[in-house]
Amino acid sequence: MLSCAVAPAGAAEGLGVGACVKVRQQPGPAKIVALTPGGYVVQPAGKARSDAMNWAREDVTPGPCPGAPTRAQLAQPHTCFASDADGAGGASQVSDRSVIRRTFARQAEPGSDGTVTIHFQSFRTGASRRWMRSDGYNFTADRSKPIHELRVVFTTCTDWRTAIQLLQRERNFECFTEPTGEHVCQVSGSTGGMLADRTQYIPK
Repeated sequence: MLSCAVAPAGAAEGLGVGACVKVRQQPGPAKIVALTPGGYVVQPAGKARSDAMNWAREDVTPGPCPGAPTRAQLAQPHTCFASDADGAGGASQVSDRSVIRRTFARQAEPGSDGTVTIHFQSFRTGASRRWMRSDGYNFTADRSKPIHELRVVFTTCTDWRTAIQLLQRERNFECFTEPTGEHVCQVSGSTGGMLADRTQYIPK
């Protein structure tokens, strides 16, 4: 069915990339960063380009320009940190930290972006114990050797060409030995009181 609706008075018609605008029911000034059929991609003040959203043309009207970055925004990191050393938590944690680092961190292919580094905020290690029947699901393991749990809070940093992405997570792990002798740590079920994931994009 064809629509003959007319855009409300004051709606932004024909604005271009870089125009300062405001969006209906959205606080603060913003800028148009891209055009779409019938709408605009709008980046609010203080947000990264990756946080820009597409809005219908009738929701966008001319408005004030975003101000200069605040002191807090300028103080944010704009490059990724180096990954923590495996021995940062002491000799007893070296193997566990190494496994988790190899799971989440990676080096981008030559000529590409997306290198990921990892920093541990909290690393709690449970006591080693014997295997229980409830530990058996989905695991291929040497049950003659002990298993232990971890609860880890960590942040990964992904280094993109135009921004960095920080992702903080809290996860439970179960660490054990495979029949090949390899030390393995697998993410286990969530438990109460765990932190919600937090993501932040910071333009370079």
